[in-house]
Amino acid sequence: MTCVRSLALCGLMAPVLTLGACVSAEKYEKSLQVRRSLQEQLVSVTNERDALKSQILSQDQQLDQARENLDLMQTDYTAIQGAVDELSVNNRDLAIQLSEMEINALPGTVSRRLAALAATYPDAIEYDETNGALRFMSDFTFNSGQAELKRSAGPGLTALADILETSEANGFEIMVVGHTDNVKPSRSRAKFPTNLYLSAARAIAVRDALVQSGVTPQRLTIAGKGEYQPLVPNVKGGTAENRRVEIFLYELAESPTGGETEIVEVTEEYDEPMK
Repeated sequence: MTCVRSLALCGLMAPVLTLGACVSAEKYEKSLQVRRSLQEQLVSVTNERDALKSQILSQDQQLDQARENLDLMQTDYTAIQGAVDELSVNNRDLAIQLSEMEINALPGTVSRRLAALAATYPDAIEYDETNGALRFMSDFTFNSGQAELKRSAGPGLTALADILETSEANGFEIMVVGHTDNVKPSRSRAKFPTNLYLSAARAIAVRDALVQSGVTPQRLTIAGKGEYQPLVPNVKGGTAENRRVEIFLYELAESPTGGETEIVEVTEEYDEPMK
């Protein structure tokens, strides 16, 4: 009888033990899924953290580079400002010299030849008989924002050089003066920080062309006036009438010192939009 009862009890306990084992396996599987999910989240967060660290490092490097560039720009600005101040002093000296010049009436033969030259290029050259000034319009003579002469300006300058070297004109000194409108240099600012630089560089280019065509170098002096002596009021977007190079013939007043005018060379030019 005892054996029968034991067997019966074992039969009743077996389903309970089996059920308990099934419940534990299910919880275990769920815990594994939760663990895998947490591990995946940890990997994702770690990757995001590493990416943010890399981004911060890159931004720090860019910030350091920007600071270095700012320091270099400040150094360049200081140097340019010093050059501008020096050029302003030179222009003031030239203005004083101009005020001391005796502008003489040109011989009739020279004046007629200059007038004929201007008539040959009516859209590019003007001649003022009252002061003997010849005016080359910059849009014909130079590309926008540049100080390199166009090929189309060559024949006119060569013809002018022939006139200047005639016996009637040979006794006159020559002043080449560059002018601009009030539009500031943009892309060429590294070479021409202001319109004074651009106007002086253009005057030098014309002076060099005349020398190459046979004019005695000692007779030539250059000046750059920038936008400060306009022919007409400047308008927004640029004023062609004020962009010009003027050439004056004069005789210097006697000077006890016999000093020479210093010429500052400018050799490189850059493109920029029409100004």
